[in-house]
Amino acid sequence: MANARIVTDVTALLEPEQVDQLQITALPLNIKFGKETFRISSRQTWDSFFEHMAGRPAQKTEISIPPDAFQQAFSQLNRETEEILVIPSSGMLSSVYSQAQSAARAFLGRCRIQVMDSMAVSWGLGFLVQAAADAAADGQSLDTVVRLVRGMLPHIYVIFSAERLDYLERGGRIGPAQALLGTILHIKPMLLVEDGELVPVEKVRTQEMALEKLADFVAEFAAIQQVVILRSPLAGEHSPQVAELREHLSLALPNQVVPVVEYDPILACHLGPEALGVVVYEGI
Repeated sequence: MANARIVTDVTALLEPEQVDQLQITALPLNIKFGKETFRISSRQTWDSFFEHMAGRPAQKTEISIPPDAFQQAFSQLNRETEEILVIPSSGMLSSVYSQAQSAARAFLGRCRIQVMDSMAVSWGLGFLVQAAADAAADGQSLDTVVRLVRGMLPHIYVIFSAERLDYLERGGRIGPAQALLGTILHIKPMLLVEDGELVPVEKVRTQEMALEKLADFVAEFAAIQQVVILRSPLAGEHSPQVAELREHLSLALPNQVVPVVEYDPILACHLGPEALGVVVYEGI
């Protein structure tokens, strides 16, 4: 039988050639935003979803894998392998993780399927998935790949500055009074991803202060293997805020190349379509 195979969802930041070369299965998402449902299957559909969100208030959202998508993927992969590792987006931010667990139970005795909560999003999720797929392609066992990913999890850190307080209110991360006052005073909450959940940790009053806080967060690490800026698809790579953040980071990390990538629709459902963040992988 073939090596262990990796399954994730489309929010893992991976290039199409990586998905093809490493034989990664990246399943699409259905996102119900208010009364409308969007199928997220590519970067182009990400952009359309963000554009739809841009001029609208926060809505109730439901995030899931299309019905039977996991079962179909598992059935197809089981023809080629007896070991499957599923690494979906954080179980605290969508139902994808629980869907994977439920689907995997139907294959007990037929195929060994391990479902891991990545507790990660966007670039962090893609980084874990690529590492797992690389190890599987090298012939590592499922247990070895799982240990590798679990060893990486505690070393990925993410922080965001949010622009839209209505999304934080909708998600219960701030109260209505905080949201109203914060909007009036142009407060910008800072949120960390902790154990897969977005947790408010601080509030600042200006965009400049938010950018400084993001840079200060990165500067606290004694060792950094990779740092990445996470921006909205609505903001160009060379937007003033992104350019200023890169400048701050270049002062703190003069020898570090800092890529700029887009954050995903799951995060947008919780943070809004106009947030800005950084992810740090400090290495093992």
